[in-house]
Amino acid sequence: MRFTVVVQAQHIGNAFKQIWKVQHKRKVLDFGMREQIEAKGIKVVDAAELLNLKRVIPSILPQETEGKDLIISETLIPKPREQNHTHPDWHDQPCRIYNDHTSLFTGIDEGLHVAKTCLVANNLPDRVLSFKAKAPEEIHERMQKAVLSAHSLDALQEKLPIAVNIKKPGWSFPRSYGLPRWRRNVQLVNKMFHTMDLALANQNIDVTQQQFTSEISVKAPLTLDGQPSLFEIRQNQLVFGKKPLQPYVDGEIKAELLSNPLPSIYPLSRSISIHERNIYRREHKFPVRQGAPFDHLTMSIFFINKPFMKYTGTQVQGRLLLHSFSAAAAYAQQRYGKDVKELPEPVTINCVQTDSRNFYFGCFQLHSLDLDSSQGAHNLFWVEGPQPMFAKCDYVNNQPVLEGYNPEVLETLMALYKSQMVAP
Repeated sequence: MRFTVVVQAQHIGNAFKQIWKVQHKRKVLDFGMREQIEAKGIKVVDAAELLNLKRVIPSILPQETEGKDLIISETLIPKPREQNHTHPDWHDQPCRIYNDHTSLFTGIDEGLHVAKTCLVANNLPDRVLSFKAKAPEEIHERMQKAVLSAHSLDALQEKLPIAVNIKKPGWSFPRSYGLPRWRRNVQLVNKMFHTMDLALANQNIDVTQQQFTSEISVKAPLTLDGQPSLFEIRQNQLVFGKKPLQPYVDGEIKAELLSNPLPSIYPLSRSISIHERNIYRREHKFPVRQGAPFDHLTMSIFFINKPFMKYTGTQVQGRLLLHSFSAAAAYAQQRYGKDVKELPEPVTINCVQTDSRNFYFGCFQLHSLDLDSSQGAHNLFWVEGPQPMFAKCDYVNNQPVLEGYNPEVLETLMALYKSQMVAP
């Protein structure tokens, strides 16, 4: 065997361990700062002693613990406020409150009565459909990657809600980890708008005309059945523009549509699902002040984040209707005053609702906030849906798989978005 030159090399792992043994305890160098500070009459206290100081609080508990010193007194622990007349927001007169957890008993028919709205058609207005066109293939390829990223490739893992099987009420399922629904909704919608901005920018459309706000709470105080009411919802995303949307219908067509009777919900009351509360703050709240560069509401986007809230098809449409009405009412009160009843000009917004798979699209045209009027409908509503984004998006044999991608969802949303930036 031939002898070679001995290589004087160290093992990298052993070298790193040796360095860690030496440097894992850093020495505090003395620069003489303490003596200089004390010479000026300033007291120096060791930080470790100050942080580890246990401040003893004398006990004021009953006799069995009298004479003992407690580190934390039970009287310092904040107690939840009692839900009675001692609450600072208590009112003797109850208020009907509509919020994100309200589920309409009869679905959209009940919502039409609450908002005094006429359902024009189960389709979008013709002006919006005129902007609908087939998107390029590379746009859909980008969107499919976005769906996979939002549903399967996201690294966030949280403990998911407890699974419930109504056929086995006593069965305890093991807790699973995965992507929560709110995360999928946020990721998917953001990627959809980013993809649409790229596509519309290639068509020489100025996409900077629209600005977004996220996780905003809006409030609109109104009167329902002679009682004070409050429409309080959380807007997951709002889109604002420099110019308001023009009405979809007007003149004789609007008068003809509003002359149609509302669907019957007899023997139920229209406010059966909107419960009364004595603890509330009946105030108006809107995120953008009047006169801002982007102060005109053009689109509202709602997420269905609660997996335990089960909705039927008409209940989801009713939720979209009243959420859109709440956003439009808060915007109208910001624009025309909090006491406005008949709007000088109609308020028109587009609306979208999704649970990260199914999409509901709609358009709402607000003319009046007088919910106790003896007349029939005052407002107009178009709704389309549901449109599933895909059939399956999951892991199969440890590989992310997307099946049944529906290009109609992106093209419909792009038509709504484009109609807000192109003059009719």
